[in-house]
Parts: sequence; structure tokens; C-alpha cells
Amino acid sequence: MMRAILASFRRAVANFLASDLCTRKRYVLPFLLAVGAVSILVDSGTGPYVNFTAGHFLVVAVAAYCLSATWGIVIAGAMLLAQLGVYVAVWPQPFPPLFVATTLVNRGIIYLFAILMLTAIKDAHLMREENLRLRTLRQTMVTVNDIVLNRLQLIAAMVDLCEEGRPLTAANFAAARRVLKEVTQKLR
Repeated sequence: MMRAILASFRRAVANFLASDLCTRKRYVLPFLLAVGAVSILVDSGTGPYVNFTAGHFLVVAVAAYCLSATWGIVIAGAMLLAQLGVYVAVWPQPFPPLFVATTLVNRGIIYLFAILMLTAIKDAHLMREENLRLRTLRQTMVTVNDIVLNRLQLIAAMVDLCEEGRPLTAANFAAARRVLKEVTQKLR
């Protein structure tokens, strides 16, 4: 039961990351702004002892995976500044500066590692796709090369017969035409 739930959640996340919402910058940026604003509003509305870190992390992770590492770093900086603004301006209790600094540095480190990990995962995925395309192209080229080489060997055998002075029969010409027809059909 739990395995099925996790598998369906994984498929849903994969479909989300492959959708237009995550592959086109004009859709990603408004989505990130909306989720970021909601996470900051939840943070400011719940008080000082409840953090909505998952919302901040989601915004940074989507920016890093769907846009680039640079956008991930920019969004992470914006989320850290927004969190600092929540600590300073919204919550009435004064927080010790060391607490605020360590919280923001901790989040910054987590964001940085997440950005590096997600961009590495995306790069690895792109490299796998490229390698698959190259492997398919290589296999296609080997097949085409084999077809052409086999037919050229038959034509070379006919030329050898001519050079030896043997007369070519109607069967030889029919075989040559059949070979040429097969080559042109396979190469199309």
C-alpha cells in the first residue's frame, strides 16, 4: 500500500517536472513567486516558533531544477532575505542575532547543497539522454554500413567475374538488380 502511494507520488512529481509549468520560464517564474509568497505568508502568520521551511525549500528546488543553478541561488537569496524580513519586521519578539544568523546560514547551506544536487541530477539526466541518442545513431550507422558493405561485396564479385573474362549471365544481372533494389529500399 505504502509502496503504491510512493510510486504514484513519484510519477506525479515526474509529470509535474516534465510539464510546461516547469519547462518554460514564463510559467516557472510566476509559479515560484506564488509559492514563495504563500510560504512567506504562512511563516509570518504562524508565529516565530513554526517555520514553513518546506515551502521555501520547494521554491529553491524547483528554481534550481527547472531553470538553472544561477536562478536557484538567486531565489535562495531572495527566500533568505524574505525570512530575515519575517524575523525582523513581522514577529514582535526580538530574536537574538546569533539565532537569526545561524538559522539563515543553516538554511543557506541546505539550499546550496540542494541546488548543487538538483543541477547535478538534471545534468546527469541530460547526459544519459545524449548518450542514448549517440548510441542509437552509432547502431544505425553500423547497420547502414553493414548493408552497403554486403552489397558492395556482391558487386565486387561481379566485377571480378568480368575481369576474369567469364561471361555474365542473365541470372548475374538479375541478382545485381535485386541487390541494388534491396540496398535502396533499406536505406530509405
